[in-house]
Amino acid sequence: MNEHEQLLSEYEQAGLSDICGRMIAAVMPMLEEIASRVDAEYDRQVVQYISSRVKTPESIYNKLIRKGRSGTLQKAVETLHDMAGIRVVCSFQDDVYHVMKEIRKLPQLNFIKVKDYIAHPKQTGYRSIHMIAEMPSAETPIHLEIQVRSAAMNYWAMLDHQLSYKNKKMDEAKFQKMQKELKNCAIEIADIDKKFLRIRKTIDRL
Repeated sequence: MNEHEQLLSEYEQAGLSDICGRMIAAVMPMLEEIASRVDAEYDRQVVQYISSRVKTPESIYNKLIRKGRSGTLQKAVETLHDMAGIRVVCSFQDDVYHVMKEIRKLPQLNFIKVKDYIAHPKQTGYRSIHMIAEMPSAETPIHLEIQVRSAAMNYWAMLDHQLSYKNKKMDEAKFQKMQKELKNCAIEIADIDKKFLRIRKTIDRL
Protein backbone atom coordinates (compact mmCIF):
# COMPACT_ATOMS: atom_id res chain seq x y z
CA MET A 1 0.00 0.00 0.00
CA ASN A 2 1.50 3.32 -1.05
CA GLU A 3 1.34 6.55 0.94
CA HIS A 4 -1.72 7.84 -0.91
CA GLU A 5 -3.68 4.62 -0.35
CA GLN A 6 -2.57 4.57 3.29
CA LEU A 7 -3.93 8.08 3.87
CA LEU A 8 -7.26 7.18 2.25
CA SER A 9 -7.55 4.10 4.42
CA GLU A 10 -6.64 5.92 7.64
CA TYR A 11 -9.02 8.77 6.78
CA GLU A 12 -11.92 6.33 6.49
CA GLN A 13 -10.95 4.36 9.60
CA ALA A 14 -10.69 7.51 11.70
CA GLY A 15 -14.09 8.70 10.50
CA LEU A 16 -12.51 12.09 9.82
CA SER A 17 -15.25 13.23 7.47
CA ASP A 18 -17.88 12.70 10.19
CA ILE A 19 -15.72 14.41 12.81
CA CYS A 20 -15.24 17.48 10.62
CA GLY A 21 -18.93 17.44 9.74
CA ARG A 22 -19.95 17.42 13.40
CA MET A 23 -17.60 20.30 14.15
CA ILE A 24 -19.09 22.35 11.32
CA ALA A 25 -22.62 21.44 12.45
CA ALA A 26 -21.79 22.71 15.95
CA VAL A 27 -20.36 26.03 14.73
CA MET A 28 -22.83 26.91 11.95
CA PRO A 29 -25.70 27.88 14.33
CA MET A 30 -23.32 30.24 16.17
CA LEU A 31 -22.43 31.98 12.92
CA GLU A 32 -26.05 32.10 11.78
CA GLU A 33 -26.97 33.77 15.08
CA ILE A 34 -24.21 36.35 14.53
CA ALA A 35 -25.51 36.96 11.01
CA SER A 36 -29.05 37.54 12.25
CA ARG A 37 -27.84 39.84 15.00
CA VAL A 38 -25.61 42.05 12.85
CA ASP A 39 -28.27 42.22 10.12
CA ALA A 40 -30.72 43.52 12.72
CA GLU A 41 -28.15 45.88 14.25
CA TYR A 42 -27.32 47.57 10.94
CA ASP A 43 -30.85 47.20 9.50
CA ARG A 44 -29.61 45.66 6.25
CA GLN A 45 -28.15 42.40 4.98
CA VAL A 46 -24.61 42.31 6.33
CA VAL A 47 -24.05 38.57 5.77
CA GLN A 48 -25.16 37.34 2.35
CA TYR A 49 -24.64 33.65 3.02
CA ILE A 50 -22.65 31.07 4.96
CA SER A 51 -21.36 27.84 3.40
CA SER A 52 -19.21 24.96 4.58
CA ARG A 53 -17.18 22.05 3.27
CA VAL A 54 -15.13 19.11 4.49
CA LYS A 55 -11.85 18.59 2.61
CA THR A 56 -11.74 15.30 0.74
CA PRO A 57 -8.90 12.84 1.44
CA GLU A 58 -7.68 13.32 -2.15
CA SER A 59 -7.52 17.08 -1.66
CA ILE A 60 -5.75 16.62 1.68
CA TYR A 61 -3.12 14.35 0.11
CA ASN A 62 -2.55 16.67 -2.86
CA LYS A 63 -2.12 19.69 -0.60
CA LEU A 64 0.43 17.88 1.57
CA ILE A 65 2.46 16.86 -1.48
CA ARG A 66 2.19 20.36 -2.98
CA LYS A 67 3.64 21.76 0.25
CA GLY A 68 6.48 19.21 0.25
CA ARG A 69 5.21 17.26 3.25
CA SER A 70 4.73 13.54 3.73
CA GLY A 71 1.26 12.46 2.62
CA THR A 72 0.18 10.89 5.90
CA LEU A 73 -2.95 11.48 7.95
CA GLN A 74 -0.84 12.32 11.00
CA LYS A 75 0.96 15.06 9.07
CA ALA A 76 -2.40 16.35 7.81
CA VAL A 77 -3.84 16.62 11.32
CA GLU A 78 -0.65 18.27 12.57
CA THR A 79 -0.17 20.82 9.79
CA LEU A 80 -3.39 21.45 7.84
CA HIS A 81 -5.80 23.98 9.31
CA ASP A 82 -8.56 23.77 6.72
CA MET A 83 -9.79 20.18 6.70
CA ALA A 84 -13.04 21.60 8.05
CA GLY A 85 -13.96 24.94 6.53
CA ILE A 86 -16.71 27.55 6.77
CA ARG A 87 -17.03 30.60 4.54
CA VAL A 88 -18.94 33.73 5.54
CA VAL A 89 -19.67 36.06 2.62
CA CYS A 90 -20.51 39.66 3.55
CA SER A 91 -21.94 42.52 1.52
CA PHE A 92 -19.18 45.10 2.07
CA GLN A 93 -15.56 45.25 3.14
CA ASP A 94 -16.27 46.89 6.52
CA ASP A 95 -18.88 44.17 7.15
CA VAL A 96 -16.09 41.61 6.91
CA TYR A 97 -14.32 43.21 9.87
CA HIS A 98 -17.54 43.67 11.88
CA VAL A 99 -18.40 39.99 11.47
CA MET A 100 -14.84 38.85 12.14
CA LYS A 101 -14.83 40.71 15.48
CA GLU A 102 -18.11 39.07 16.49
CA ILE A 103 -16.85 35.62 15.57
CA ARG A 104 -13.72 36.12 17.67
CA LYS A 105 -15.95 36.69 20.72
CA LEU A 106 -17.38 33.16 20.54
CA PRO A 107 -16.42 31.46 23.85
CA GLN A 108 -16.80 27.99 22.34
CA LEU A 109 -13.86 28.53 19.99
CA ASN A 110 -10.19 28.98 20.72
CA PHE A 111 -8.64 31.09 17.96
CA ILE A 112 -5.08 30.09 17.16
CA LYS A 113 -4.37 32.43 14.27
CA VAL A 114 -6.07 35.16 12.27
CA LYS A 115 -4.63 36.08 8.86
CA ASP A 116 -5.76 39.34 7.26
CA TYR A 117 -5.26 38.90 3.53
CA ILE A 118 -7.30 42.05 2.88
CA ALA A 119 -4.76 44.35 4.50
CA HIS A 120 -1.95 42.12 3.21
CA PRO A 121 -3.11 40.39 -0.02
CA LYS A 122 -1.40 37.26 -1.27
CA GLN A 123 0.92 37.54 -4.27
CA THR A 124 -1.90 36.29 -6.49
CA GLY A 125 -4.16 39.16 -5.37
CA TYR A 126 -6.25 36.94 -3.08
CA ARG A 127 -8.09 38.87 -0.35
CA SER A 128 -9.95 37.39 2.61
CA ILE A 129 -9.70 36.95 6.36
CA HIS A 130 -8.77 33.47 7.57
CA MET A 131 -9.54 32.52 11.15
CA ILE A 132 -8.02 29.28 12.43
CA ALA A 133 -9.85 27.89 15.44
CA GLU A 134 -10.20 24.78 17.52
CA MET A 135 -12.98 23.57 19.79
CA PRO A 136 -11.60 22.57 23.20
CA SER A 137 -14.57 20.23 23.57
CA ALA A 138 -13.96 18.46 20.25
CA GLU A 139 -13.35 14.71 20.24
CA THR A 140 -10.34 15.02 17.91
CA PRO A 141 -7.98 18.04 17.69
CA ILE A 142 -9.03 19.10 14.18
CA HIS A 143 -8.65 22.74 13.26
CA LEU A 144 -11.48 24.69 11.68
CA GLU A 145 -10.84 27.47 9.16
CA ILE A 146 -13.42 30.25 8.97
CA GLN A 147 -13.02 32.51 5.95
CA VAL A 148 -14.73 35.89 5.97
CA ARG A 149 -14.78 37.94 2.77
CA SER A 150 -16.89 40.35 0.76
CA ALA A 151 -19.06 39.23 -2.14
CA ALA A 152 -16.67 40.88 -4.60
CA MET A 153 -13.68 39.09 -3.05
CA ASN A 154 -15.57 35.80 -3.17
CA TYR A 155 -16.39 36.22 -6.86
CA TRP A 156 -12.67 36.62 -7.61
CA ALA A 157 -11.64 33.72 -5.36
CA MET A 158 -14.02 31.35 -7.16
CA LEU A 159 -12.29 32.06 -10.48
CA ASP A 160 -8.84 31.75 -8.92
CA HIS A 161 -9.80 28.39 -7.42
CA GLN A 162 -11.05 27.13 -10.79
CA LEU A 163 -7.84 28.24 -12.49
CA SER A 164 -5.64 26.50 -9.91
CA TYR A 165 -7.36 23.19 -10.68
CA LYS A 166 -7.10 23.68 -14.44
CA ASN A 167 -3.41 24.60 -14.58
CA LYS A 168 -2.32 21.04 -15.45
CA LYS A 169 -4.55 21.12 -18.52
CA MET A 170 -3.01 24.24 -20.10
CA ASP A 171 0.47 25.25 -21.16
CA GLU A 172 2.57 27.34 -18.78
CA ALA A 173 2.45 30.51 -20.91
CA LYS A 174 -1.34 30.51 -21.02
CA PHE A 175 -1.56 29.77 -17.31
CA GLN A 176 0.81 32.65 -16.48
CA LYS A 177 -1.19 34.99 -18.71
CA MET A 178 -4.45 34.11 -16.97
CA GLN A 179 -2.83 34.48 -13.55
CA LYS A 180 -1.69 37.97 -14.52
CA GLU A 181 -5.17 38.87 -15.75
CA LEU A 182 -6.69 37.60 -12.51
CA LYS A 183 -4.24 39.59 -10.43
CA ASN A 184 -5.18 42.74 -12.34
CA CYS A 185 -8.84 41.89 -11.71
CA ALA A 186 -8.10 41.51 -7.99
CA ILE A 187 -6.74 45.06 -7.90
CA GLU A 188 -9.78 46.37 -9.80
CA ILE A 189 -12.20 44.44 -7.56
CA ALA A 190 -10.51 45.79 -4.43
CA ASP A 191 -10.98 49.31 -5.80
CA ILE A 192 -14.64 48.60 -6.62
CA ASP A 193 -15.11 47.19 -3.11
CA LYS A 194 -13.90 50.50 -1.68
CA LYS A 195 -16.12 52.51 -4.04
CA PHE A 196 -19.16 50.45 -3.08
CA LEU A 197 -18.35 51.07 0.57
CA ARG A 198 -18.06 54.84 0.04
CA ILE A 199 -21.39 54.92 -1.80
CA ARG A 200 -23.12 52.86 0.90
CA LYS A 201 -21.79 55.15 3.64
CA THR A 202 -23.06 58.19 1.71
CA ILE A 203 -26.50 56.56 1.43
CA ASP A 204 -26.41 55.71 5.16
CA ARG A 205 -25.98 59.40 5.98
CA LEU A 206 -29.02 60.49 3.96
